[in-house]
Amino acid sequence: MTEIGRLREVLTEDIPDTDSRESVFRAANDIADELDRRDLLNRPTGLALGYVQSGKTTAMTALAAECADRGYSVIIALLGVTNLLLSQNTSRLIGKLGIETRSDYRWVSIANPSGRASASEIEDWLGKGRTVLIPVLKNAKRINDLANALASIGEVAHLKCLVIDDEADQASLNTLVRSGEESKVYSAIDHLRSVIARHGYIQFTATPYAPLLLEANDPLFPQFVCFLEPGKGYTGGREFFMDHAEQVIRYIPAADEQGSKLPIEFPSSLRAALWNFVIGSAILDKSIAASRPISMLIHPSSRKDAQDRYFFLLTREIADFIRRAREASSISDLAPEAVKEYERLIRGGASDLKFEELLEGIRYVLSEVKTWLLHSATAVKQVDWNLSPFHILIGGNKLDRGFTIEGLTVTYMNRPSSDQIDTIEQRARAFGYRAEFLPYCQFFSSARTIKMLREVVVTEYDLRSRLVDSVENGQSIAEWAQEIGLLLPEGSKPTRDNVVVSLSRAYSGWRQLRRPILSEEAVAHNWKLASEFGLLDAPLIDYQRLSFRTMESEVDSAMKFLNDWQFDPGVSRWEFEEWLKIIDRHSPHQTSMIFVLMEQDAGTSLARSRVRKVLPEEGYINLFQGRDLNPQTDGIQYPGDRLLWPIIDSPSNVLVQVHRVHPREIQNERMLTLAIYLGDREMVRKGRRNE
Repeated sequence: MTEIGRLREVLTEDIPDTDSRESVFRAANDIADELDRRDLLNRPTGLALGYVQSGKTTAMTALAAECADRGYSVIIALLGVTNLLLSQNTSRLIGKLGIETRSDYRWVSIANPSGRASASEIEDWLGKGRTVLIPVLKNAKRINDLANALASIGEVAHLKCLVIDDEADQASLNTLVRSGEESKVYSAIDHLRSVIARHGYIQFTATPYAPLLLEANDPLFPQFVCFLEPGKGYTGGREFFMDHAEQVIRYIPAADEQGSKLPIEFPSSLRAALWNFVIGSAILDKSIAASRPISMLIHPSSRKDAQDRYFFLLTREIADFIRRAREASSISDLAPEAVKEYERLIRGGASDLKFEELLEGIRYVLSEVKTWLLHSATAVKQVDWNLSPFHILIGGNKLDRGFTIEGLTVTYMNRPSSDQIDTIEQRARAFGYRAEFLPYCQFFSSARTIKMLREVVVTEYDLRSRLVDSVENGQSIAEWAQEIGLLLPEGSKPTRDNVVVSLSRAYSGWRQLRRPILSEEAVAHNWKLASEFGLLDAPLIDYQRLSFRTMESEVDSAMKFLNDWQFDPGVSRWEFEEWLKIIDRHSPHQTSMIFVLMEQDAGTSLARSRVRKVLPEEGYINLFQGRDLNPQTDGIQYPGDRLLWPIIDSPSNVLVQVHRVHPREIQNERMLTLAIYLGDREMVRKGRRNE
């Protein structure tokens, strides 16, 4: 039986849905085909792009099986920057491949090999025809030790090898690229790749922003990309922060965000989260089969002393919960927060239990719950999920990337938000649960963290859709990076500054066609266009003191209107088309657009053009009317053209203003021009060296 055939049988139980299961094998086959086409002597680098918590380890296992069937003798897996992550991923990979349970002597696994003894062992197994799996910690010394061991085996230079780099955007990249030097892990990977002459290097990640923005000549810049599809029922950022946000998202007070001072008392918002977890676990355990283990994550800070304090406070709080549950004769005896969380769970779709059964379940959860403190100073090297059906994990950096928290239902993340997209996205370990568990999922965090995570959903889906389009149209990834790039939330950055050489940012906020159109034909064309569009007769909407004709249009109609607009030939057609590209990228997330006709005394018999000064090069000066400097007698104050309420209410959405305006020197009441608000997101692309 082939390795893929055997794995198909193994995954039938783990992934019951046939389509989801087959998509895993399809991706493995596509990657292996790409490697075959590109010749392993060229050491091709590819990117396998998944979603956070969407089964990338399963995809890595399938790729290992596929490559084993195609004659790859050595499969190296860089599986984490911590021993905790390495242990978790190694056990999964070995378990699915059946290396420790099979009796057909096909595979052997040797973790973190070093020295002549390891080299001899690998050489011996290769001589016996084994496929050698080598899990390695993503650490410079470990990787160099492996490279040196393999270098002493002459046969390796002729064998087909595969390198799998899990969480490839972390630690692997050159953090000294701007200084022209090489960081230790990056240099070690380069050393390893020089030893295994015939190999493919496949990067796995859900946050590919850094690899995609590398210089095209960087050996870790991917030449091709494969898109991993999540299984049926996968719940990710869209489900959490958009589709089911009202049910899942819980805002904590800004004061409960962990700062420099350690908490003295257990935060009230964390108490609510803990009750939600205990009650939800009690219901879930009795309502849905095979729901164990069920877990909660508390992520307060990267600081170990903060994690220690929360662990201490949590232990004390659970003891109080146990006392309350022991003495309770009704749900109101537990705590006011318990009543509220129970009612919220029921409203959200959780199963309703009789109080006696619920109280029994609560007592059971509290008696069994296992708390874990996970940072570098603790003795815990891995979580034993079989130790208890219920778990609460407290940690920071060890738990915010790659690590899978089994059965995670409640997340309490009061760590301050990061402006780095790949970091904040990887921190959301809550994703991946089946849709039927959503009534029990809660995500507690501050407003600014939740806003950033919601915006990241747009970035993630825009990235995938635009990258797919580019690949399908025959563009290279380097061309995508320079011409299309990323759509990022305002004030954010895609990745850490020290791994990319240059980025270009553009096109958020307002853009204007400032040069007046003087051609009579063009003036008449735009006036007719606005009239037929319905804007000249649109209803008046109040914008505080001033009112303007306002209409809403579906995006397709809006784009046709903008594409038909005529403007001064002196304005770069390329620049205007760039604006339209940005608007088009908003269309999956914005179904309609607001148009506002800006004119003097709108809606009255005196309605007329505004008059503005025009300079030869700059065009219209002060096209926008500013805010009222002083409130009117009734207290109403116009906020200015740039800050109309649709922009304040929905700062990420596109809005179009059609300004009825003419130069002082020219009297023409039908002259129009455009000002477009392109949302508060930015286009970030790979910069060229001279930018």
